[in-house]
Amino acid sequence: MLIAHISDFHVFSRNPETRLVRADAADAARKIVADLVAFRPKIEAVMFTGDLTDGGSREDYALLRELLSPLTVPIFVIPGNHDKRPTLREAFADLCPFEDPEFLHYEAAVGGFRILALDTLVDGKVEGRLCAKRLAWIEQRLSQSADTPLLIIMHHPPFLTGIRELDAMALVEGAHELGRMVAAQRAPVRILCGHVHRPIHGVWNGAFVAIAGSPAFQIELELGPDSDEPGLIQEPYAYFIHSGSEDGSFAVHTRYVRI
Repeated sequence: MLIAHISDFHVFSRNPETRLVRADAADAARKIVADLVAFRPKIEAVMFTGDLTDGGSREDYALLRELLSPLTVPIFVIPGNHDKRPTLREAFADLCPFEDPEFLHYEAAVGGFRILALDTLVDGKVEGRLCAKRLAWIEQRLSQSADTPLLIIMHHPPFLTGIRELDAMALVEGAHELGRMVAAQRAPVRILCGHVHRPIHGVWNGAFVAIAGSPAFQIELELGPDSDEPGLIQEPYAYFIHSGSEDGSFAVHTRYVRI
């Protein structure tokens, strides 16, 4: 099965909320969707890890749904810090089985994978949190004995990337508890994130972790404890394609799109 991981489109219908977002964000998103549709063998599901829009208005989500409309495969979304829960829920209720009246987390399945979509949004904040209520939901789901490979999708990375300024605004609450739960899983776990605007792979508590790039703007690589706040850089946009094998192994391919 081929699963695509995209993130941080930041599309807007009128004016961007974030000054860094490119003026043609919708056109860039349209090119990425066209690449997803045209890819062969066919991509069979899409994981979209937050900051779907830049302002979260009904008009923003209407534009996003129009941009995504060429895709005829399952699409699983979670909110980022630029999204708004009420309008996102309304826009994607037909695609994602949102389970909670307060948060936008849910469980789903596709192609032999169990999906846990985690809502890390804190209204009005850049950083993310998994509060006690959300952690209790996650623990209840993860405690159910299952050998099915697990995909966790969330916006804010629970692991350190080494980019100091961005790590300070990642998942600032609940990461330790989530890591303990992930490490206890029998089945293979992959965690897919966004937020950092750089393509990154890693391993965290025994799980494969990845952050997809962003077509809205891209952050320069600045590592180390004395690094400055990263600036912007013009690099090819990258999303990931997960390709699984019958023996349980998998490869993650970086797909570049000229935007």
